[in-house]
Parts: sequence; C-alpha cells; structure tokens
Amino acid sequence: MDTVGRWMAEYLRARGIDTLFTLTGGHIFPLLDGCLDAGVRVVDTRHEQAAAFAAEGWALRTGRPGAYLVTAGPGFANAVAGLAHASVTLAPTLCITGANPTKEDDKGAPQELEQLRVAEVYTRYAKTVRRTERIPQYVENAFQHMTGPTPGPAFLEIPQDVFYKPLPEDAPTDFGPRPAPRSAADPADVERTAALIEQAERPVLVAGGGAFWSGAEEALRQLAERTGLPVFTRNAARGLLPDSHPQCYGGSPGLGVFKSDLVLVIGSRFNATFYYGEFAPDARVVQVDCNSAALGDNRGIDVGLCGDAALVLGQLREALADYRTPAEWIATLDAAVEKRRTKFAAGFQSDTRPIHPMRLMQELNEFADASTTFTVDGGDIGVAAARHLMAEHPGAQLSNASILGSLGPGLPFALAAKAARPDDTVVSVTGDGAFGFGAMELDTAVRLDLPFICVIGNDGIWGMIERSQRPMFGEDRAVAATLGDRPYDQMAEALGGYGERVEDPDQIRPALERARESGLPSCINVIMDPKVTG
Repeated sequence: MDTVGRWMAEYLRARGIDTLFTLTGGHIFPLLDGCLDAGVRVVDTRHEQAAAFAAEGWALRTGRPGAYLVTAGPGFANAVAGLAHASVTLAPTLCITGANPTKEDDKGAPQELEQLRVAEVYTRYAKTVRRTERIPQYVENAFQHMTGPTPGPAFLEIPQDVFYKPLPEDAPTDFGPRPAPRSAADPADVERTAALIEQAERPVLVAGGGAFWSGAEEALRQLAERTGLPVFTRNAARGLLPDSHPQCYGGSPGLGVFKSDLVLVIGSRFNATFYYGEFAPDARVVQVDCNSAALGDNRGIDVGLCGDAALVLGQLREALADYRTPAEWIATLDAAVEKRRTKFAAGFQSDTRPIHPMRLMQELNEFADASTTFTVDGGDIGVAAARHLMAEHPGAQLSNASILGSLGPGLPFALAAKAARPDDTVVSVTGDGAFGFGAMELDTAVRLDLPFICVIGNDGIWGMIERSQRPMFGEDRAVAATLGDRPYDQMAEALGGYGERVEDPDQIRPALERARESGLPSCINVIMDPKVTG
C-alpha cells in the first residue's frame, strides 16, 4: 500500500537516516511498515524516553541527525525528556509522532493530547501535517532547522488518517534533500582575532559542541599543529582533537582558562558548565558561533566571529600562518597537567575495597583503545568520567553533562553508538541511580544484538543527594537517598546477557575483557566506595 508513511521512510533513507528508534503504537504503523522496503533499520526500545535519547546518541556519535518515531499521547509525553535534552545540547534530532485522525479532533479521541504546543517549547521547528501535499516541504524544513545556524530538535506530528493516505501525484518534490548553507566569518573580524592571539602570552582554544556539529575535526587539527595553540575539548567536541595529540589538554578547560590572557571559544556557550564565562580578569575573549545571538551571552567579549566553526578555523589557520604559541606558556600548562596527575595518582592506584572511583576510571582508560566509545550517565560518576576518561576520536564520549543534568541517556546512547558503529567497543559508564532510568534497554540490546558493556558504579546511594543532605540536615536525615546493594549483573544474565559483580579493583580489567569476549550485552556491577567522589 502506497502511503505517506512509506514516502517518509524513503525520504529519511535518502537523507542518510538508515536507523529509526521507536516504540510501536497504532498511530504510526504506516511509517514502520515503510521502513521495511526503504531499508531503514528499526530499533524498538522499551520506553519512548529511550528512543528519544537514542536518536540524540546517534547524532552525537555520527555527527548526523538522528530520528525517532513515537505514538500519540503517552508515547509522545514519555519522549519529552529526550526532546528537552536535545534542545539544550543542540543535538539535531527529528521527533515524528502520530496523532488521532483529523476527523476526531477535540472529541476526546484515544490518546489525544496537545502535542504541538508542548513540542514548540523545545524544538527549532514544529508542525502538524494536515495536508499530504505539504509533507515534502515540512520534512525538508525540519532538516534545515535541525542543521541550521541554531541546530537542535525538530518535530512533526502526523495524524493517523494522513499517515495512511498516498502522497498526491502533483505534490511538489523540489524541496530537497539539500545541504544546509554554511557561512565564513567577516575577514576583518578574523584579522582582529589573529592580532589578539599574536599579542597574547597565554592563549588557549576551547572547542565545544558547535565544532563537533560542523565537522571541524580536520580544521581544528590543522590550526593546532600550525600554531601550537593548546586545545581543550568540551561536551560533544571531546575527541575532536584526540587527547593523545600533543596540542590537546583534555576536557577540563579550567586548567587553562583561569590562567590565560586570551581565550578563543569555538562553538560553546557561557553557561553553568563553562563557568558562565568568568575567566581570569585580564583575559581577552573571542567567541565563534554560527548563531550571532549566542555571541557575548552572559559576558562581554572582545571579538565575536559569526560563522561555521570549521570554516572559521580554516580562516584563522591562514591568518596565523607565521604564529607559534610561546613555549613558556606551553611549559606552564604541561606542568599543570603533571600536577593534576599527581593530585589524583593515589586514587588511580588505589587498591581499597569498596573500590575508589578513580581506580575504575584508570582501569577503563587502560581497557579502551582508539575505537572505544564511552557513554556517560549519572551524578558523581558522570563528573569523574568527564574529568578522567580519555577521548580519542570524534564522538568518543556521549555524555549527559549539560545544564539540564538529565539522568537516563547512558544506555540509550550506548544502543545508538553500537548501532551506528558496530565495530566499536561501546562502554556505558553509569551510576546505580541513573541505571534505573534505562535498565530495560539491556533487553533491547539482547533482542537486537547490540552488544555494549554497561559498567555500573554501584555505591548504593544517590550520591550527590546524600552528600548534600547530611551536612544540611544531619547525619541521620538523608531522605530518599538510599538505593542499597542490588544484583544488577544478575538482571543482565536473566535477560540473556553477560553479568559480573566486581568487588576487587584488580578484577575490573579482567571482567571488562570477559564481557567483550562474550559478544553479549553485558553488565559489570562495580561495588564502589560511597564516601569518595572523583
């Protein structure tokens, strides 16, 4: 049967989306059916929130838009957490949802909900499709908004009767697919920036998510190698320049920005995760963003370059052809890195039981290779992982570390990473609290043969909560903060995967190796010290 759903499946495939995340429902059958003939793989999760997070994980691992399909009413409501998260991380995800038939509008139809009004709050583009001939325009518009100057999620609501109709023969087909346009910065602003960098004694470059979404890997490497600029990578940009590269100083920019006199920020906002831009008082700040409205937000800047990150990095490379970063500054940063290593050395080498979180990070880094992807979820363990896990390729770390602070993306991100890159070793590092939000996605991984390794830092508590309540209210007044010791590894085995409980730090690495060799979705339940953070 030729339907709008079938046409949409073909269009998604032409747009490079070969995997659709979903939880099935009666309102969305035509698109699910269309995926069979269009060659679009369907990954059906156990909760719509997981489908939404998985689409974001796909985008974070590949740099391309991800898509998910949910049924009307409660299906959409369950997915809103993922929709909101993508709006904060600027991840290009397409949420497609069904709706009651148009003839049943405002009658109290099954699963009827004001979906569009909710979606408009969190998306760059939101439409209800009531006329089949508008489908090509709306779908392409969604892609343009997802990947445009202000990237982020888009939303299409398609009533059930519209899904089943055929696309009219005279429907316009000239809307795409087409690439989103990119713009370089004003050459005068580039020259001003180059002059500031050449005058600086302690310059640093901080690359954020905007650099990742623009595909700036090669441009960043070339600029770093030509100029010797020290580079810090944040959020989605972790691994854009490998941590092992001589010019890369990892994912903790505080190491450099509080001592620098010139901070070049590429595709990152001055929000709570970036100190609100409150760097050293004498620092000059240059910000690059493809959205002019994001320039100078929360703090004044000396130069704002409006343009695509990859293109602007190329412009700066040419403008700084004869520049080299002062050797004294590089030596200062190298000494700071060594001091930081010394500070955490005892934790990395700890043989205490319960296990120290830094020892877990050390074992994970030694286990990883150039094709390992980490997904990170949770509070304390998420902070420790963001600080200490290595990132060696673009999309190497898919993290919940946004201002929203959502719990639950970790396992869905791992599903998506394994689906996108089957040959990668995918390790989901999560706290025992965060694990509960997506635990049944281990079943999804078993059913669909997506073998990732879930490593749970199990300290038996909601760590950030418990450690805040006790000093505020008293040692015995931590309320709703206890989780207890649970056999999560046995849950994985019951679902058909591989599980191990680890209490000895020397057994972390062997357990990881056995999990990888099993070829099964795995859960390594690491019993950790609740009194220690990373």
